[in-house]
Amino acid sequence: MKYGLTGEIRSVNMIEKRIKEAEKLGYKTCIIPESNKKLLKENFKLDIIGAKNITDAMKYLGLK
Repeated sequence: MKYGLTGEIRSVNMIEKRIKEAEKLGYKTCIIPESNKKLLKENFKLDIIGAKNITDAMKYLGLK
């Protein structure tokens, strides 16, 4: 994930390719930028969580 100084999570390139690789490696859940999640065209076997900022991601992980 890439994020800015204010904590917003920025979109990344080739997100579908990255998610496919995560599936191959056996991951069950993936936290990605919300802006990328809106653009996904394929269905994936793992759970995909969209986060707008670092706080959202930390809440999902139970760290905040």
